[in-house]
Amino acid sequence: MTHSNHPRTLQARLAARFATLRWRLASLPERLKATRHGPLVNRRAAATRFPISALRYWWTRCALLEETEHRGAGVVIADLGCNNGQMRRFVGDVPEATWIGLDQHIDAAPLRAHGYDDLHECDFDRPLPLADDSVDIVVFLHVLEHLPRPAFTLVELSRILRPGGLLVAGSPVAPAPVARLRQWHHRSRLARGLVKPGGHINALDCRRWRTLLADSGMTVEMMTGTFLARWSGNPLENHAWWVRLNQAWGALFPSLGGEVYLSARFAPLRLD
Repeated sequence: MTHSNHPRTLQARLAARFATLRWRLASLPERLKATRHGPLVNRRAAATRFPISALRYWWTRCALLEETEHRGAGVVIADLGCNNGQMRRFVGDVPEATWIGLDQHIDAAPLRAHGYDDLHECDFDRPLPLADDSVDIVVFLHVLEHLPRPAFTLVELSRILRPGGLLVAGSPVAPAPVARLRQWHHRSRLARGLVKPGGHINALDCRRWRTLLADSGMTVEMMTGTFLARWSGNPLENHAWWVRLNQAWGALFPSLGGEVYLSARFAPLRLD
């Protein structure tokens, strides 16, 4: 019986890893056009149709919409590191969803104009100003690499997530030996006062992500890399096949994909 279940498990894992290849790529230029005021990418990248530097927003939008479609109305989304609201603007309408923006510095007026319902100015190295079991989805995009205590912050995310809640996250990534060397370099600079929290002080590899998530009570559902090669204004980024090739590379070799994106489900341990 165990042997017969293995192929289905492997199939599910492969389907999750290559999920980006089934999501509609045409939505990338559509959403970039819709958010052209206050661009999400630099001018050279914006001149191409499928800028790889914007895939972080496209990936997160696709994962969010898939989850909210499954959950239905009334979803609560917490955007940690909301910055100027770029993620909320790119995602667009999510029917009957409540958006909460959290960041170290909050400019409330433009963020509310972009559609945030609630805003909190806070330090992610301290307990978050949200109640236990109050959020369905956490967006955590390119934040972990800037935090002094990644494990502490991820436990806080588990605390605010409802059982079955989803974390959608991403960061720069490198193979484990390279990441360990970078981590030593970052922490050495931090200790000498050459960089402060908020700068790049953590280096991540896929195994470290999985360990941090497991220790905080979350299980990875999908983890994939993003690109083989990326530079602003590359004419190849006008072609969908080039982006798909980069995504396939990232799916096959997540630690060599430049950036890693993942979804993880919070499911507390059963005590009965």
